[in-house]
Amino acid sequence: MPAEIQQPLAVLFTLPDGVIHHGVLHDLPNQQLATDLAVGLVAATHPHGPIRTRSVARQYMTTMRRMARDLAASGFTGGLADLTPATLVQYWLTCDYHRERRIRVVLDAFQETAGGLDSGICRHLAGRRINKVQKSRPNQPYSDGEWRRLEASCTEQIAAARRAHRQALEAAGRGADPSVHGVTFDNLAWLWLHAGPAEARKAIERFGAMGAGVDRAQLAAVEAELFPASETAFAYLTLFAMRTGIVPDGIDTLRLDNITRTSANTVLLSYRKGRTGDEALNLPRDAVRLLDRWLEHSAQLREHAGDLADRVWIYVGRDGLGRGQGRIFDRPRGQRQRRAWMESSGVLGDDGQSLPVHGGRVRATYHHRRDRTAWTGRTTIDPNHSARVEGDHYLSSHTPAQLDALEGVIEQAQGDVRRKAAPPVVISSEDAAAFAAGFPRLVEDAGLDAAAIQALLSGEQDMFVAACASPLNGPHAPAGTLCPARPWVCLLCPLAAFAPRHLPNLLRLKEYFSRQAQQMTTTQFLRIFGPYTARLDEDILPRFGPAAIEAATRQSTETAAFLPLHLEEQPQ
Repeated sequence: MPAEIQQPLAVLFTLPDGVIHHGVLHDLPNQQLATDLAVGLVAATHPHGPIRTRSVARQYMTTMRRMARDLAASGFTGGLADLTPATLVQYWLTCDYHRERRIRVVLDAFQETAGGLDSGICRHLAGRRINKVQKSRPNQPYSDGEWRRLEASCTEQIAAARRAHRQALEAAGRGADPSVHGVTFDNLAWLWLHAGPAEARKAIERFGAMGAGVDRAQLAAVEAELFPASETAFAYLTLFAMRTGIVPDGIDTLRLDNITRTSANTVLLSYRKGRTGDEALNLPRDAVRLLDRWLEHSAQLREHAGDLADRVWIYVGRDGLGRGQGRIFDRPRGQRQRRAWMESSGVLGDDGQSLPVHGGRVRATYHHRRDRTAWTGRTTIDPNHSARVEGDHYLSSHTPAQLDALEGVIEQAQGDVRRKAAPPVVISSEDAAAFAAGFPRLVEDAGLDAAAIQALLSGEQDMFVAACASPLNGPHAPAGTLCPARPWVCLLCPLAAFAPRHLPNLLRLKEYFSRQAQQMTTTQFLRIFGPYTARLDEDILPRFGPAAIEAATRQSTETAAFLPLHLEEQPQ
């Protein structure tokens, strides 16, 4: 059973990976409603519903308990079958998006399992939600100072724990059975190493008079030095996240079989991202070294971990968020462990307060710092994100001046796209008035007067394959500078006008494109010359008559060396 109802009224959630969560409902004022909510919670548990982790189960229990209390305070005394659409909608109006979503899930599950809900409520459940999701605030990266202090604190704590661990192993090597040779630090270390933390404490209790005089602080010191405590495991885990940028839920649930050793210094790590699925990362060198140190540090504890031996982040403690094997637990990044680590480490933020360690902020800072140091070749941080989502989450920390610059780049790119989409200007008349009437867009955009139009038509402003309406004010160079663009760029330029006298050079350019298509791969050619080839073949040449093209073909008897090409563009 994924979940079951117990007496007194409670819900026992049996979640994936053996996680157990117990939620009580017997203390609610309306026990009939509480019983119906328990039925819905059981039916909404994995694999039949979305309740599949301890945190999600806790959220659903909190929401249902609050709903039962609020409805009882408003005078409602029945069960879910007695609930009216008006009462439910009125309550939903007091909720946020997530509470309404959870209530809808539980009511849907209750209807499928037991039935009896009002038909109006069923129509509401099939319709749209009343509350809209609020745009989440992106995780703010840590400042450089906070990042360095956090990294230094984790590194120092790990180094101290490793030194103590080596000393404890040396002591255990010198020690012997304390029940025979007496209770000393070396003998206690021997006992803990061979028996494990749980059995060693039981053995001390069986020593009788000899064990009665053992200092409890000494026992705790032996255990903390020989095996990693929660604070040490948390420091390793946090530093590993800082060096890899993996999502928190992906790191917390790592197993040994997720680690694939591809060489002595390289590791391929497979992990599961809760919102999407399985992913993999080739770990950086410093992360590989850190992972090796942790596996070495936790090797002795892993021998006594039982079912938890395949979990990466195991530690010795009094309790934990994961499953327990005696005194051994996994997943050291709980709220209690984070608070304890903040207090013990003394790391301060820029505001002078204790620096909270948040997995989402660690990941955001990792990507933020990486983006400022090197280009990785990826257009988005996460392949499952759109550019807009990534911009909202990872560009939000930029200054207003940087955002204005980004908007300027976007506007310029949009302007380029719009200009390239404009039809080409192909003229057949040398009359200035007719040209001005036929191509008002070019006249307006270039600011042409009668003299400029006449110069354009007469050939005084011919470049190579076109006449330029404004050679010193083009989009490819600063104002007042002669346009340096390559000949084929004129094919998509908004200031270019094509006349019959340009046909020979247009045909030479077409031959040049044909030679490049033979020498380059299709992908390379389309990326570099594709848009220009399409404009020449589909928009410009068809606008001229067959007779004009035939005459231009006879004139273009010169070789392609007469094209204004750079040395590397010349035919071989």
